[in-house]
Amino acid sequence: MARIDLTAARREATFVALLEGCPVTPSTLTIAIRRTISRYGARRCAEIVATEYGDHPEVAVPRMNRAKSLVAAGYPGPLLGGHGHRVPAGSTPAARCAPRLVA
Repeated sequence: MARIDLTAARREATFVALLEGCPVTPSTLTIAIRRTISRYGARRCAEIVATEYGDHPEVAVPRMNRAKSLVAAGYPGPLLGGHGHRVPAGSTPAARCAPRLVA
């Protein structure tokens, strides 16, 4: 069974909520994520994000940056990087967001 990267799923759901014009703030983040995942499911949120990057990359990039910021502020606990790897303590935010290559 495939593992879900919870941080990525939260970011994608937040991206979709922002896309729909939902008022996503740090205080409404958890509700927005739950509603979006309940409505679409995590996989469909990822598909919507991919479509937006293909159709409107100039808007998708700032929207994802906003989603990442909201999720980082709303879920400040230990973050998992890509593929479920723990991010070392003290690493920079840019390092946490950098894509990880799988050999």
